[in-house]
Amino acid sequence: MLRLSLFLLLLYSCSDQPPTTPETRPVENPNAGNTAIYDVDADDPYEIGDGAFMEMRPGGDLAPFSRELEQGDAGHFYIKGRRGDRLGYLIAVEESKIGSIHLTSTDVVTRDGLRVGNTFAELVERIGKPDAIEQEGGRACARKDRLAYCLDATDVLDSARVVEIVILP
Repeated sequence: MLRLSLFLLLLYSCSDQPPTTPETRPVENPNAGNTAIYDVDADDPYEIGDGAFMEMRPGGDLAPFSRELEQGDAGHFYIKGRRGDRLGYLIAVEESKIGSIHLTSTDVVTRDGLRVGNTFAELVERIGKPDAIEQEGGRACARKDRLAYCLDATDVLDSARVVEIVILP
């Protein structure tokens, strides 16, 4: 019996497969819940770039994106991710054009490495001083270029967190 146990232990230790532990198991979405600032890489599933998201651009037609959108209320369309989750929403104008695009998922990242959940201090560290700060819907939004970073507070404090990134028309 001892010989059999030693043989099985030896056989297991010679396996060419690494052991599977919680730290080494493949993860379906490696950035889920991630709010860290880092350079954008290939693991980021959704990137905002050049005033567009998933090829949707303010002023563009809605029709080509019917598979990625789900009808909401009053001209709102939810943006669906690859796993069917909601990444945010857009507001339609003139019934067939894209207005502003509102992104609320931590899976979405800007080219500067910012995402929902980052603090205002982290935002300033990455993009510099905002062009303007406006009050919108009971919260503060910091604008820089064609993006607005809406915070979870009416006051702009370093600890205020980004709850929505808006691509402006």
